[in-house]
Formats: sequence, C-alpha cells, structure tokens
Amino acid sequence: MVNSLCLTLLTCVPLLWLVRESAGMPDPARRDLLMREEASRQTGGLLALTAAEQKLDANLHRFKEQEMAATLFLPALHFFKAKPLIEKSAIYRLLQKMPKGAALHIHSSSLVSAEWLVKNVTYRPHCYICFTWDNSVRFLFSTLQPFPRWDCFYWQLLESLRARIGDNAGFDSSLIQHLTLFTENPDGEYPNQDVVWEKFEKAFIAAAGLITHAPVLRDYIYQGLEELHRDNVMYLELRSGLSRTYELDGTIHDKIWTLKLFQEVTSKFKQNYPEFFGARIIISVKAAVTEAIQLKKDFPDVVAGFDMVGRENSGRTLWDFREALSLPAELGASLPYFFHAGETGQSPYVRESLKSLTLMPLKLKFTSAPKCLNSEFDPGVFEQRRI
Repeated sequence: MVNSLCLTLLTCVPLLWLVRESAGMPDPARRDLLMREEASRQTGGLLALTAAEQKLDANLHRFKEQEMAATLFLPALHFFKAKPLIEKSAIYRLLQKMPKGAALHIHSSSLVSAEWLVKNVTYRPHCYICFTWDNSVRFLFSTLQPFPRWDCFYWQLLESLRARIGDNAGFDSSLIQHLTLFTENPDGEYPNQDVVWEKFEKAFIAAAGLITHAPVLRDYIYQGLEELHRDNVMYLELRSGLSRTYELDGTIHDKIWTLKLFQEVTSKFKQNYPEFFGARIIISVKAAVTEAIQLKKDFPDVVAGFDMVGRENSGRTLWDFREALSLPAELGASLPYFFHAGETGQSPYVRESLKSLTLMPLKLKFTSAPKCLNSEFDPGVFEQRRI
C-alpha cells in the first residue's frame, strides 16, 4: 500500500511541476476579471441595486451564511426530511414573499396541496372510498354505492367510515400518505426509481377520482391558482391529459368541456386578481398529436402546446415518434412542443435524440434542458426554458 502511494506521488509531482512551469503562476487580476464577467451574465447581473435592494440583498446573504454555518446542514438531508425545516427557515419566508414569475411545468393531478384534497374534498357529500389489493385507494362521487370493479370490490361512504373510526386526524393523515410520496423512511421505502415511480403513479390514480368530479374540478383549478398566487407565482402552464370529468348522475364530459371550464375559471381568477398574468394548458396525451392540433386551433389562448407523457428512462426516444411529431409541420398547423428531461438520467440516448431532432421540422422547448445541450445545436431549433 505504501509503495503504491509513493509511486502515485512520484508520478503526480512531475506532472504538477510541468503544469506550473508551462502555465506559470495564475494571474489574480485575470481571475477577478473572469469572475466579474461570469457574474455579469447572471440574471440581473448588470442591474444597479437601490439602497433598499442592497439592504435586502445584505439580509439575504446574512440568512444564507447563518444556514450554512448551522450544525444541521439542510442540503445534506433527504428532501422529505428537510422540507419541514426549510419551510421554517428565514430564507424560505423571505423568498415566499418575492415574485416568482411563472410555473412552467405543473402536473394537473398535483396542482393543489394534498391537505386541501383531504380536508376539503373528501368531506363533501357522496364521496366513496375503496382500499385496493395493492395498498392504494380509489375515490368516487356517487349518489348510490358504486358497483364493484376489478381493482375495487367494496366501496364505503367516507362519511360513514369516518364516523366508525372516530379519529379524523389520524385517518386524514393516512389518506394524505396515499396521495403523496412523503414517508419517514424514504431510503428504506424507495430503494430505486422503479419503486418511486410505482408509488408516484398510485398517488395520481388515487387523486383522479376526486379531481375529475366536475364540481370538484372547478374548485380545484381555482384553489390551485390561489395557492400559486400566495407564493407570488403570476403565470401557470399546466401539464394535463384532459381526463374526462363526471357528474354525480354519471354524465361524462369530454376534453372540450374541460378546456372551457379551465378557461372560465382562469378568467374569473384574473378578474379577482388583475395582477395575475394567466394560465394555459400543455396537452400531454399518448398518441394524440392530431387531436392536440385541433384543440390548439379551437382554443389558441388556452392550449400552449403539446408534450409527451410517460416515464422517460424506460420509454422510447423522441426519434421513434418522428412521423407523428412532424405531422403539424406537414399540415401547416401550429403546435409548439414542450418536451422536458426532468427525470432523464445520463443515458447515451439523450444526446443521440437531440442530434436526431435537429433533422426534424420542430421547434422544441425544454423546461429543463439536458446537460448535453450546448452551442453545437442550432439555437433556432432548441429553446431552453429554465425554471
């Protein structure tokens, strides 16, 4: 071991000496210039702060130093454990009051807090619940007890179930766990991405029975906009599959009805909060480019564009869908694409897909650009949208 270490040192030292001899001592002035140039390229880097802004900046810097010096360093914790501590921090409370601009990628099934769904929606009349064989839940609003189905053999009226249990707080906490990923032991319960994704899908499926009830959906959209507005978010792009909604009597509404409802609720919200810029929908439906083209044409102010849906790492590349994705250009139709790479790992297919897409008649927009996206790609094809 000692000999190996000595050999390594003997190998490295001459190399370091050669670097120093060839490059010379780094110039501190050049280093400072480089750092100033880098800072000037940051958002707001060329702005001159007012006296009040300088005071705020100094306070923010002081808060950051205090948190970094604390014994419990929050970035070192799992997010599930750090989240409640973050929400109590001085920095969080300060940032919460500041304008955020836009939220460009929110799933329609997670627009509001799980607490609101449980504390508000599940207490409404005619709400039934079913506990499935795979340790999940389903919800359904109905005037009569719903018929059994393959994943739900026994439906119970939530109002009656709560009365029998007698512990609303404990029961509500268990429902929130079904609608979120949070757990006290994330490392043990989520050993890999497959397990996380399975729970992720279960949570969305469970929430769907509540959200797609037409009266709930109206309140749900408005509540979501209110929660964003409280955080000073002034614009929303909602990623939605436009699931069919249902009434208490069993009536089913189509995608057009849902878009009209979204348009109506957003308009009402803007009347109540004139400073809010607005909200649009990014349609995310499997194999539905043709339908999305028509919806974009019929609702140009509501539909922002189209995105693919599904787990990224286990799915197919965009190149596999080149014929369908080229359809709008071939038809002379407008359908912006909002592809994202939020869950994509370091796969060799990522760079391959980006290069392939430069050959397609598309204008791509990424809410989170992959690391490999750089100057070698045509800026007329790729537009980064960072959150």
